[in-house]
Amino acid sequence: MRPTHSLPLLTAVLLLSLPACVKKGTHQVALDDLARARAGQDTLREEMDRERGEREEREAELRTEAAALQRRIAELEQEIARLERLHGQAEARFGEAQMEVDRLEVLLNDRGTEYRRLQQRLQSLAAIEREVRERNQIYEDVIGRFRSLIDGGRLSVAIDRGRMVIQLPQDILFQSGSATIGADGSQTLGEVAAVLADLADRTFQVEGHTDNVPISTARFPSNWELSSARALSVVRLLVQNGVPPANLSGAGYGEFQPKASNDTPDSRRLNRRIEIVMLPNLDVIAAAQVPD
Repeated sequence: MRPTHSLPLLTAVLLLSLPACVKKGTHQVALDDLARARAGQDTLREEMDRERGEREEREAELRTEAAALQRRIAELEQEIARLERLHGQAEARFGEAQMEVDRLEVLLNDRGTEYRRLQQRLQSLAAIEREVRERNQIYEDVIGRFRSLIDGGRLSVAIDRGRMVIQLPQDILFQSGSATIGADGSQTLGEVAAVLADLADRTFQVEGHTDNVPISTARFPSNWELSSARALSVVRLLVQNGVPPANLSGAGYGEFQPKASNDTPDSRRLNRRIEIVMLPNLDVIAAAQVPD
C-alpha cells in the first residue's frame, strides 16, 4: 500500500515534465493516467476506510471479549475463593469426623470389653445357678434318704448360708468330754456315710462344736482340742464306711460358733453338735470372680 500524500506530487511532476510542444494525444494519455491514478487513489482510500472500519469493529469486539473475559475471571476467582472456603470447612468437618470416629472406636472397644465381661459374668452366674440347682436337688435327695433318721431325731438337714448342713447332736455320738463315738453314733454315721459315698463329686467338711463349759484335761486342754478330735473321729468313721478320704476334711470351732445362748442346759445341748457341711464347688466360685 502506497502513501496517499505522494499522488498529488506525482501528478505535479508529470505535468511539469511535459514539454509545451507535447502532442495532444500524449497529453490525453497523461490525463487518462492521472484519472486512473485518482481512481486508484479513491479505491485505495475506500479500502483503507473499510479496513479501518473492520479494524475498529474488531477492536470493539476484542474489547467486548476482553470485558467478558475479565468478568469471567472475576467470577472464577470468586468461585475459587468459595471452593477454598468449602474446602477449609470440609477439612474442619473431616477432622471433627475423624475425632468422632476415634471416640467411637474407643467406645466400641470399651463396649466390647464390657460385653465380654458381662458374657463372662452371665456364664459365671449360669454356673452358680446350676450349682444351686444341683445343691437343692442333693438336699431334696438327702432329705428323702434321711427321712427315718430325721423323724427319729437322730439328725437334721438344713440350708445354712448357702450350704447344705447335716447336723448330728453330740448326745447321739459322744459321751460328755469324750471324742470316742458310741455304738448308736456309729450306726447313725454308717447310714450317713452310705449317702455321702454316692456323692463322689462333692466335698464335705466335718465341723465340731461345743458349749461354753470349759474343759481342761491332759488330752483336751480346751474346747478347741475336744471339738477338733470329735470332728476327726467322725471323719475316720465316714472313711471306714466308704466315703472317699479326698472328699472329707475336719475342723474344730470349740464354743465360738454357738447356735443358742448357752444360758440354759437346753441351749448348751444345742451348741454341742457335729455338722457335716457340703462345701460349694470351688471351681464355680473361682469362675464367678470376674473383675470389674
